[in-house]
Amino acid sequence: MTLPAVFQARSGRTLAAAAVLAGGMLVAPTAQAAAFPQFSLPFAAGQVVGSAGIHSDNGRSGVKNAIDLNPRDELVRAPLAGTVSIQRCSAGDWVTIDHEGGWRTGYYHMENITVTDGQRVEPGTPLGNIGNALPCGGSSSGAHVHFTLWTLGAAAARSADPIAAGNWDGVSYDRLATEVADAVGEAVTGKTFGGWRFTEGSEQYAGTATEVSTGKTVELPGRFRYEG
Repeated sequence: MTLPAVFQARSGRTLAAAAVLAGGMLVAPTAQAAAFPQFSLPFAAGQVVGSAGIHSDNGRSGVKNAIDLNPRDELVRAPLAGTVSIQRCSAGDWVTIDHEGGWRTGYYHMENITVTDGQRVEPGTPLGNIGNALPCGGSSSGAHVHFTLWTLGAAAARSADPIAAGNWDGVSYDRLATEVADAVGEAVTGKTFGGWRFTEGSEQYAGTATEVSTGKTVELPGRFRYEG
């Protein structure tokens, strides 16, 4: 996603019982995800990180399920144990990780990807570097990772629908930001990653990050020190 110039660099919900028709594809509803896991942030502790704020995948409309992040050491790491899926497009690859309970996280714009499809990762496993890669489209005006949250649901692996099942090879960024986000996107507002609770703002690329242990709140876009 395009970062604001300062960097140049749903609440939990279940889909309605009725199937959702999006982008010409019938998407079956997913089961409600398990309780929110104890995610860390997707980089090493002990450093300053910049965030362009909370936004939807396209930065214009839809569920605000993403945070742009640029850690000082530029290295993206797994925030929780899980299994990697490499999502392939004509211009390159990007990474998703499936976690216990039907949760999926995504890592867009990364360069120098170091994980492989089907690899089991533990918290802290390096995934690649922040960057400006656009394998499936989109935009980027400064190196970062577009960190995204989805819920596939317990029945995802058995779904005949590739979107619900999480098989997103060749899915354009436009479809990811609309069809996929509408079907399985999960808002980051109110959720805690690495001891920081994120709250969306009224506008795109806005909101706050609050350190739960101290109550310190940082307005986004902004920078904070992540201690893990």
